[in-house]
Order: sequence, then C-alpha cells, then structure tokens
Amino acid sequence: MPPRTVSYDLELHIPVLRHVYGYSIKKICEVLGIRKFLVYKTLQLYAALANVANPNSRTAGRRRSLNHKDINYIKSHCHLHGSVFLDELQSDLLTRRDVKVSLSILFRTLQRLGITRKKVSRRALERNDEKRAAFMNNLADIAPNPEMLMFGDEAAKNDRTLARSMGYSPR
Repeated sequence: MPPRTVSYDLELHIPVLRHVYGYSIKKICEVLGIRKFLVYKTLQLYAALANVANPNSRTAGRRRSLNHKDINYIKSHCHLHGSVFLDELQSDLLTRRDVKVSLSILFRTLQRLGITRKKVSRRALERNDEKRAAFMNNLADIAPNPEMLMFGDEAAKNDRTLARSMGYSPR
C-alpha cells in the first residue's frame, strides 16, 4: 500500500493544535483524521527546524525532461499551429530548443497542460465580406436578371486532402 500523502496545510495545524491549544496526540489524530506517527514526525521536525516540512526530503519520481521555457514554447506552438502532429512538435523542439523528448512525454505534457486533440474547422483565408459584396454588386450590374447566369461546376472533392482534420487546443 503506497504511503498516504497529507497536505502541507494539514501538517501546519499539528504544532498549533499541540502548542497553542494544548491538544493531546490522540485528540489531534481524531480531529485531523491522521495517524500518530505523522503527528510525532511533524512535531519532531517542528522542534528541530521550526518548520513542518523537511527541506532535505526529495520528491519521488524522475526529473522532468522539459523545463518551464520548453513548456511555454509548446503552449505557444500549439496556439499558433493548432493542427500540428506530435512528431512535428518533437522535431521543432529538437531544432529550435535543442531538447530531445519522446512522443509519450509530449503526449503526457499536453495532457497535463489541458491541451487535447480536437476536430479542426477551417475558414477560407481569402474570404472577405467587403470584396464579396462588391463582387455581387458588380455581378448585379452586369446581369440584372438572374436567369441570364449559367454556372459550370468543375470542382472535385478529394477525401485525401492535405488539410489536417485534427489539431491541439486547450480543453
């Protein structure tokens, strides 16, 4: 069974309850819902260091591969280029930030940042409402009767288009 972690705020209450209010160890355990060992350990640290947190303790786990600057780069890159693939982001990090990370680290980092994969909807970049209105007015001058217009559709639809359908954005 892994050790249960207790918040720093809860540990701060232990010396106050003991020294200010005069609670017994048993009463502190009942009030805070913690074990005696934690109360004794916290009071011992408080007596030795005047602090309930041990400054010499290390956090469990491996050091993160990405620092804050790298994470900020990832955030801005996903904001600017929403339809980026993970391998492209990986190569950008390597070329621009000189950071080599795996795809799984990138995926977990994006999850931790609250950036998820979503369906991308694109709007035509050349779309301009003013130009469209001017064109329609010009067309109305040339052909006042809509019956005079004839349209030929030469467009084709390709399902394997290069436009990306998925991208990353904040949750």
